[in-house]
Amino acid sequence: MVLIAPVLMSIVLFFWFAACFTLWAWLQTIFCLCQLQFVRATIWFSLGSGMLFWWMGTDDIDFDAWAHGSAVLVALGVLATVARYYRKWRAMQAIPTKPVWTPPFEATGNIAPIIEVEYRRLPN
Repeated sequence: MVLIAPVLMSIVLFFWFAACFTLWAWLQTIFCLCQLQFVRATIWFSLGSGMLFWWMGTDDIDFDAWAHGSAVLVALGVLATVARYYRKWRAMQAIPTKPVWTPPFEATGNIAPIIEVEYRRLPN
């Protein structure tokens, strides 16, 4: 029993970490999409999909097909990020610039009021 327990524990631990990583990858996909981080979201989606294919045991999807599909998804994420920054850049270009304000001639001197305060010592 002493020799069997570490082997069984390591197998269970392997599958436990695999299940946790699958769940973590899908949650990170959702969180990154909510934060508009498209490249990270596609990477997490690819990892989550790969782990899902591994759990399902599909034989018609091999590693090369998964890797090429993941590369296409990451490229789409890059294009979405570039489009977002392009839209932001175009919006910044459309904002008119403010003219530089020049103060009137009367305001060029010292216009701050002078406040004089007398300090008196209180009697003991």
